[in-house]
This record gives sequence, C-alpha cells and structure tokens, in this order.
Amino acid sequence: MEPTNSDILIIGGGVNGTSIAMALAGRNPGKITLVEKGGLATGATGRSGAMVREHYLNVELVRMASDAKIFFEEWPKEMGYDLKFQATGRILLFNESDAGAAIANGEMNRTEGVNIETLNPDKTMELIPLANLDDVKVSLYEPEAGHADPVATTYAFAKEAQKKGVEIITRTAVNDLIVKGGRIEGVETTTGKINASVVINVTGPWANSLIGKHDVPLPITPIRVQMVHLRRPPKLEMLEQIIIDHTCGAYYRTDGTPNTLVGGEAPEDMLEIVNPNAFGLNADHHFITRFWNRAVNRFPDFADATCRGGYGSLYDMTPDGNPILDESPNISGFYNVAGFSGHGFKLSPVTGEMVADLVTGQSKSPHDYTFFRHSRFNENSLIIPTRPYSTRVHQ
Repeated sequence: MEPTNSDILIIGGGVNGTSIAMALAGRNPGKITLVEKGGLATGATGRSGAMVREHYLNVELVRMASDAKIFFEEWPKEMGYDLKFQATGRILLFNESDAGAAIANGEMNRTEGVNIETLNPDKTMELIPLANLDDVKVSLYEPEAGHADPVATTYAFAKEAQKKGVEIITRTAVNDLIVKGGRIEGVETTTGKINASVVINVTGPWANSLIGKHDVPLPITPIRVQMVHLRRPPKLEMLEQIIIDHTCGAYYRTDGTPNTLVGGEAPEDMLEIVNPNAFGLNADHHFITRFWNRAVNRFPDFADATCRGGYGSLYDMTPDGNPILDESPNISGFYNVAGFSGHGFKLSPVTGEMVADLVTGQSKSPHDYTFFRHSRFNENSLIIPTRPYSTRVHQ
C-alpha cells in the first residue's frame, strides 16, 4: 500500500486525542490525521467516570479545571452538541486527619474564584440526610460540579475536528514509529505507512508500548482500577450528588438513573500494575464487596441495593499523578501527551489548546504547558500539593 502523507499525526482517539485534533485544526497548521486502533473512546476514555469539577490542590490545576468547567457548560450550547453534562453538585467528606487540609484547600479554591463551600457536619446532613456522618469533621461542597458523557464528548470533539478538515482513521493500529537521525518521519500502521513530521502520542496507558525501542520509557505505570454499579434502593433514589469520601478513598457517582457508580482511589485500590493489552475488564468479587461495604458504611440504606456488576479500567499513573505534555528530548517532532492519572477527561478541553500551543509554538492558551514538562521528574520539581489528602492517590 502506498504511504499517505500528513503534516501532523495524532495517535489515540480518546477525549484528549480528539480535543487536540479540534484545537490544532482551528490554527490551520496543515493536514492533520488522527489514527485510533479501535473505535473512538473505546479505551480508557469510554470507561471514565467523566466528572467535571474545579476543586484541586494546586493553583494552576484549579485554573485549568475552572476553564474546562466553563467549556462544558457553554461550548455544547454554542456548537449544538449534547455532552449530557449534568450539574449534580459534589460533596467531599473529611475526617479529623484531613480536616485542616480541606479547610485550607477550600479557601485557596475560593480565592481562585471557585464556587465551593466549607460545611460542618450539620450543614452537610442537610444536603445528604441519609448519610452516616459520625466520622466526618468537615466537608467541601461544589454545587456546580457534575459529570458528562465521555463517549458523547469524544465524538463531539471528533466531529468538530472533521468539520475543520481533520482525517480520522479508526480500526488501525500503529505498529512502530519511523525515526531517522533523531527526527520523527512517520509511523507504520496495520494498513500502511503514514509520513508525518509531527507525531503526537496520546495513547495513555499504551504510551510506552508505542515508544518501544526509540526512546527512554516515560515514568508512566498502567494501573487497573475498578468500579461497581449499585442499583439504589427507593430510599436513596434522590441521591444525585457526587460524593467523594476522603475518609476511605471512595467515590459515589450517579448517572441520571437509579444506579450509582462506586469506585475507590485509596492506596490499596491502586496496586494492580497491568499489561494494558490484557487486563480484567470486569470487577473482581472482592472489589465489589470492598466498595459496597464502603457505601453501606456511609449510606446504610445501600445494604438494600442490588449489584449490577462492575468493570475494570486503566489509569496511566505518573509519580506525581499529573500528565506529561512535552516534546521528546531525543526525537525531534515527537510529542508525548500522556500520564493523566485519572484527570484526563475533566481537563481535556484545556489540554487540547495547551498542546496546540506546544506543537505550533503559538501562545493562545492562558495555561503554560511547561508546567507539565517531562524534565520535572529529574529536576525535583514534581507537582505536589502543599496540603495533600492522606487517603487518596488521585488528588
């Protein structure tokens, strides 16, 4: 098969790959091609909890998340897409050990303009009257937070990119990079060669598999995470808020139905390093019981829930739980956009513009992509919160 030519090739058809395609296409940098080994959003994106929130423990991340939330609120209406965004509100629960950090981080977020309230247990009980709050010292409440549909979002970004001339090729895997003299020249795919002077690796947990022999591995570890679906009993059918339970690392997220998605990001929940090409797609029984027990401890009426299964997904974890957005130091024209560590969906609209700045050399985004430079791992410049929470790996 004759090789095809592109100016910029994006590898990965998840929410960040399509966001980058859309952002780049708005800057007219030449022909853009996106290639995905499966269908759009069939990797980690399609299994995302897809939460949209502003609360972060670092000022730059707060600002990025705030701009992304505005995007999710406004862009679909302006452009005629339904991303199924629902503002459910989000309540973060803390016990004595993290109460001081929660109060300080809430104040920092408010200083940055986030609509977030610090509540005592009595005020929290008014929001979630069926919760057991005996061990809760303080909570943070984001009334404007919510969730969207990750698949609908990815397809909307892809459609906008295609309107602007981006070619999207699915069911086509990239087998190898073509590197000559320290420069990227294209890729070999299952359907032939694609020549490109710029290649962007947006493959998440598969990022190091793509790099292979051509470059040193990124500090990214593929971690299997699990989620459980519980059909709420009638007493809990009005529980619509997202609950982030920092006392045990659990989270509870409804999906607009009587089902609640229960997950965990405590250290013991994120120990399973896997091959991203061969990991358990269904939830393990002991994880189902672990997460269900956490739900019952917080909301006793979950004892009457019905389990409707669960599933496994992937996080591409970095040592500081934040992504890498950078050109390879060893391959000119080859860019890595990976390691989102569970933050990828909520930041995707902003990430697209930041990567467009990085690749084109322009400065249209208010956010500095060098914050996520690869070299920070060797510079002792990790992105570490001043006041972290003790029970969660994913901050």
